[in-house]
Amino acid sequence: MSLEVDDNIKRQVKEIFQHMENKVYVKFFADKDRCLTCAQTKEILELLAELAPENMIEITTYEREDNPPEIEKYGIERFPTIILHGDTEHNVVFTGIPSGYEFGTLVEDILDISARKVTLKEENLEKIKKIDKPIKIQVFVTPTCPYCPAAVRMAHKLAMANPNIYGEMVEATEFPLLSQKFYVMGVPKTVINEGDVQFEGAYPEDNFVEKVLEAYEKA
Repeated sequence: MSLEVDDNIKRQVKEIFQHMENKVYVKFFADKDRCLTCAQTKEILELLAELAPENMIEITTYEREDNPPEIEKYGIERFPTIILHGDTEHNVVFTGIPSGYEFGTLVEDILDISARKVTLKEENLEKIKKIDKPIKIQVFVTPTCPYCPAAVRMAHKLAMANPNIYGEMVEATEFPLLSQKFYVMGVPKTVINEGDVQFEGAYPEDNFVEKVLEAYEKA
């Protein structure tokens, strides 16, 4: 199935992308044989690259069948997976197609990374910067959930702020076994460090940071 994006949305994204300041690098991991949404996900990424100023979004594609070393390097277990970063690598991850409301999340992440800044409160930035061991935040979403982007954006902002934090959107319906593992009954569902801390709903920034710090203390 080919991707269809409304022309008005395309115009809006193109206007927004005129404010891009620095190049954004996109690592795209695909599996031609067993991935139902990889083709559409690639279309989304290529569309965004077309709408951005020339050479401001650089996409590198890694096919599972080619067995590239990057799959092991970045711990890729599911397809499609997208990793975004700027000059410095960090773990801003989309597992599953970023469609529906998550299309907007992808656009906003690109803008933040291009600006090379994290839009969090200064006091929360200071707390997050002190994290010195791995923290994995997984936010389970569905494309039709209007509250999910806020939770994903929080996970991604924290990943931008500290390379020890892995912030991942997981499209729940694409990966039912993973959703079952963490008893995802409603979305957004946030799971930190394989379930050390988990909660439902789009928490405000202060509360979300508190939960991450709680998981850090348990790690």
